[in-house]
Amino acid sequence: MSAAAAAQAASQLASQGRDAEAAAAFERALADFPQDARLANSAGNFHFKAGRLDRALALFEHALALAPDLIEAGVNAAITLGRLDQPARAVALLVPLEAAASSNAGYWRVRADSERMARDYRRAASSIAQAAALDPNGPRTSRSRARLALERSDPEAVRLIEAALTFNRGDPALLYDYAQALAVEGRLSEALECTTTLVTHVPGWTDGLKLHAELRWAAGERAGFADHFEGITAMAGAGPAVWLAWCDVLDGVDRHATSAAVLARARAIWPHDEALALAQILALGEAGQADEAQDLLDRFADQTGPDWLIARGRNALRLGDPLRADAALAEARLARPGDVAAWALTDLAWRMAGDPRHEWLHGQPGLVRQIALPLDPAERQAITELLIRLHTHTAMPIGQSVKDGSQTKGALFARAEAELERLEAALLEAMAEYRAGLPSADPAHPLLARRDEPWAICGSWSILLDGAGHHAAHIHPRGLLSSASYWLVPDEVDAGDQAGWLELGNPPPGLAPGLGALHSVRPEAGTLVLFPSTLFHGTRPISCERRMTVAFDVTASV
Repeated sequence: MSAAAAAQAASQLASQGRDAEAAAAFERALADFPQDARLANSAGNFHFKAGRLDRALALFEHALALAPDLIEAGVNAAITLGRLDQPARAVALLVPLEAAASSNAGYWRVRADSERMARDYRRAASSIAQAAALDPNGPRTSRSRARLALERSDPEAVRLIEAALTFNRGDPALLYDYAQALAVEGRLSEALECTTTLVTHVPGWTDGLKLHAELRWAAGERAGFADHFEGITAMAGAGPAVWLAWCDVLDGVDRHATSAAVLARARAIWPHDEALALAQILALGEAGQADEAQDLLDRFADQTGPDWLIARGRNALRLGDPLRADAALAEARLARPGDVAAWALTDLAWRMAGDPRHEWLHGQPGLVRQIALPLDPAERQAITELLIRLHTHTAMPIGQSVKDGSQTKGALFARAEAELERLEAALLEAMAEYRAGLPSADPAHPLLARRDEPWAICGSWSILLDGAGHHAAHIHPRGLLSSASYWLVPDEVDAGDQAGWLELGNPPPGLAPGLGALHSVRPEAGTLVLFPSTLFHGTRPISCERRMTVAFDVTASV
């Protein structure tokens, strides 16, 4: 039997649902034909379809090692790496195939998808243009092109998504993207028509349910913006995920008591569901019901995973017991050494207890800095004018720190405007200056342990407070560094009450009684403030004029 025949026989077993037999047949074939690249690629496809991604990747990479120009194996490996959340590695694998795959539309499409997921948007735009030139009417190419256009806030996004919908009729993910693109253009009623369709025809899809709530909120439906969840949860087959999504949007607009009540109803159906219980504990705490939260924590005393330990530490802080909080959070940090929330809460516990380790964590010189951006007045003016335009159709988002303000959608630095490219370059220069002023590397410290690793901007947005508003105290759990750069600053920052000032280290109300801010930073247009993401941060409210910022997270890119 040839390698091709062996692969076909194994694939036939797989098509009949005989997974174990198919796996054994592929293993025998691989042993008999260890140098056959196409067989290894076929075996990889089998394992990929079965969800065994690590095994699939190993086989695709083996096929490439045997036949470095085997485009199919390279594309398959890149898709697998995307599923494994390793897009930069996928790009690195695809680049050497460029010469062999120059006329292969699928290669360019997958490369564009990988570059987009790796946040290399400019190269992704070049790659998807190659794919579209080779495959102008391909459903998958049009889908990828539309997704990239949405993420870049391309002025052509609506048109490109409409074109993709003609080739992918009924695709709920495309309709979801279409709703977002319409909302960015200010066509909110049309966007709501799209999400109404999603809620009606894909009622269990939580992303669609949450977007519908977000758009209803943006349209001014403050009272009943999430009431569509009521009907969905009453439907047969609505599982805990729908209830959790409902509570996500309620918590996102600070309706924590309502969220806790909804979760109590869900737990009456699924009393032993750990995710529902943990969500209710967090909602109760945020609603100021720490004793009730503790009762529930005690009922789930056997839960000792990191998320539960962090919840125990958080609630102990609310109850004024920093030593018990520290003990739980220390266990959480052992399980997840870089966990931002665990470190942020630990700092509060140490400060409440007078523990000198707080100074090591957040008190060292250089951890908080305000740096002038290397931009001339004309560049600053052009960036400011662009940012103001971008806020034209934005609204106050759900689940973000801004209160009574607007926030841009998507990744700001994914956009194509030259002003934003110049801003990103200036921010990277300021980041390098910040890094140079940090204390020495320290493997035990959540920031300094990664002091000398490559850094990258991850997530970027602009926020405008127009006449009123503030940022609630919060942390960015996926960041290494957090930031605020200033573009419009109201005159009242110089008033005695420090309106509009950035406060670092000041926890949310009720979380750590008796603690205040460690740093209060006066906003100054044209400057950037950088600080560890493990510091709670928020702002004092303004009462007049406008305050506009650009913020982003920094992550270690290895």
